[in-house]
Amino acid sequence: MIKFLTLLIFGILIYSSANGTTVNCSNGECEFNYSNHYKYAKTYCLQTLHFEQVETQTLSFTILKTGQECKVTESRQKN
Repeated sequence: MIKFLTLLIFGILIYSSANGTTVNCSNGECEFNYSNHYKYAKTYCLQTLHFEQVETQTLSFTILKTGQECKVTESRQKN
């Protein structure tokens, strides 16, 4: 039973980290992969990002590598 629970928890941890939210941005227009909040968004952050790991919130997203928070000015959940 303990082995089963250990494998279950380990599997959940691997699955959740493998499907982290990534973003591709150019000139403030961003497309998100695996995001619960956005599929597309516009922001004032103008850097170019390629498959960068981010954490999304309702009104912003944070670039995990740099810690920079980018406010979202316009967004869509679907393409």
